[in-house]
Amino acid sequence: MSNLAWRIITALIALPVLFWSIWLTTPVLFVGLVILATLLGLVEYFRLAEKLGFAPFVGIGVSGVLGVHLLFYIRAIELIPAWLGVLLGATMVQGVLTERDFKKSLPSHAATLHGVVYVGVLCGFLIGLKRLEPVELGSHFLTFFFMVIMAGDVMAYFVGRAFGRHKLAPLVSPGKTIEGAVGNVIGSLAAAAVVHAWLFSRLPLTDALALALTMNIIGQLGDLYESLLKRGAGAKDAAAVLPGHGGLLDRLDSLLFNAPVLYYYAKYGLPVD
Repeated sequence: MSNLAWRIITALIALPVLFWSIWLTTPVLFVGLVILATLLGLVEYFRLAEKLGFAPFVGIGVSGVLGVHLLFYIRAIELIPAWLGVLLGATMVQGVLTERDFKKSLPSHAATLHGVVYVGVLCGFLIGLKRLEPVELGSHFLTFFFMVIMAGDVMAYFVGRAFGRHKLAPLVSPGKTIEGAVGNVIGSLAAAAVVHAWLFSRLPLTDALALALTMNIIGQLGDLYESLLKRGAGAKDAAAVLPGHGGLLDRLDSLLFNAPVLYYYAKYGLPVD
């Protein structure tokens, strides 16, 4: 079966579950999906680190992600810096007690904490969006978020395959083209306009389009950053969890840096009714 066919089948199964969890009044299912995806993404990240000879502290990383997500769930994100300080202390203690290959100490500790921040904290903002009040506001923003990101990805895929001639960043990701990147932007802007008109009129159209453009640029940079990590580890995909899509980290790359952008706009930029 072709890669495109697997992509379609995976999307047909996963997307209804995702949007159902977004619109459920209770946050439990969506939060559970975010935690599961984050932990799988963290494990994939640690495997990339291990390919480079590092030895991240998996237990501390998993505990760190769960603690971060708990803080997002109880709406106490101001405590995250303190929690990261606790994790830093934990890596220090475990390193002193267990480290034998001292040349790996610095990169192993750095990989552990970077994994918690890169995967755990950034994904945690999705939980923060779901926990916005009123409940419908979180559902609106998450729908906008995923529609903008996914529409951009779909347009990039088809435009890149049909018209892609000029490489975007050949050293980091040889398959990506400037034409695909332009298609990505167009797809995101179109989705933002549709969601505004169909569902989320409270979000001003100018803001929706500005957010979509910002998210698209950040998402494409995030995608290239994850490609950089994979290339450094000598891996084509982070894993093979999702047929046609690679690993969870391959799907999260364009989401990670955008979640805090939308969260802080929702908290401080959205016009009051």
